[in-house]
Amino acid sequence: MQNGIPGSNAGGGPNSDDQVRAYHDQALARGDKRFLFRTVDGRLHSYAKDELGVVTASSHPQVRSAGGFLVLAVFFAALAAFSLLLVTGPTSRGQDPLWGALILTVAGAGGVLYAVRMAGVASKAKRLRAERGIPEPTARQFDM
Repeated sequence: MQNGIPGSNAGGGPNSDDQVRAYHDQALARGDKRFLFRTVDGRLHSYAKDELGVVTASSHPQVRSAGGFLVLAVFFAALAAFSLLLVTGPTSRGQDPLWGALILTVAGAGGVLYAVRMAGVASKAKRLRAERGIPEPTARQFDM
């Protein structure tokens, strides 16, 4: 138990992990939706879904923070704006608009919506973890 919150452990070792797993199993039996993850310190913790934030499942570089998702949103917005120039550009030379480039506009707008939504999820999870005194989950996928 860390900071008075069941589902986390202050020490390492199999006994602490067993206590967290036991709490986790009890919470699942009550109907709570919880997930076991290691923290950045290597301790086992039982997270509620809203505390977890953005979970990655890749060994490649990935975006997990609200700031990172906002940078991605800016990139997608620039893609959408550039694609509009591709659509309207040929009209300045008396040609028909390049309607096929609207696919990039739609993809860029969809990327902006996705990135902004994920930034909100990441921000809310970080705020909840700070309010509740819960450690940040690790990006590693294996329970070591």
